[in-house]
Amino acid sequence: MKDFKNKIIKILDNSTLTYKVFLSSYIFLFVSLTLISGCSNLKKNEDINICSSTIFPCSISNEYVLLITNKGKIKLELYGKFAPITVGNFIDFVEKGAYDNTTFNRVIKKPYPFIIRGGENISINNKNKFIDTKTGKIRYIPLEIKLKTKKLPIYGREIDVANQINNIELKHKRSYLSMARSKTLNSASSQFYILLKSLPELDGRFAVFGRVISGMSIVDLIQEEDFIIEAKRVDF
Repeated sequence: MKDFKNKIIKILDNSTLTYKVFLSSYIFLFVSLTLISGCSNLKKNEDINICSSTIFPCSISNEYVLLITNKGKIKLELYGKFAPITVGNFIDFVEKGAYDNTTFNRVIKKPYPFIIRGGENISINNKNKFIDTKTGKIRYIPLEIKLKTKKLPIYGREIDVANQINNIELKHKRSYLSMARSKTLNSASSQFYILLKSLPELDGRFAVFGRVISGMSIVDLIQEEDFIIEAKRVDF
């Protein structure tokens, strides 16, 4: 089982991340996590707003994104209530056009349907499309997992206790979206994947933040090198 989990980590690894680059952003990430952790001291009956306590893009609302691909349209529903930083990060890149004209760089369907992955950090005309315009650097966001029993998401650590895993709000089910990352927990940036089957072994280890609400038949058609023509924020 351990070997199998390590293989999954390798498959979902955001391979464009490097340890050297991650170190350069460590202070930035630490400051943000400190701001987030301050929320945990709030009383249970207070109205908690993560977005007022972090410097990351953030959204506590449901957001909707239309992916127009060369195979057809895919509509996404993103759950800011459960993954505010992960959703805010994704929406920020969508609104900047960062996902436009990018490929699905990893599609795994054998020996059984697994995932399709997009949002690779690639340079186009010597310009990285996924740079944080405020810092001029690649933006790394913390691992973010929301439990049903907690008002705030848990940041920067995996959930590996059985009863907590059972209480995770968003799980790795077919049609759901999750963030790719390297072995370093707080290393997600722009790469995301859509699940072609339920993979409960990933629960508590990666940040699920939305699902496909229409166009799953299109998702099933996607092959490597298929591409997103345009990603845009839309109304429900």
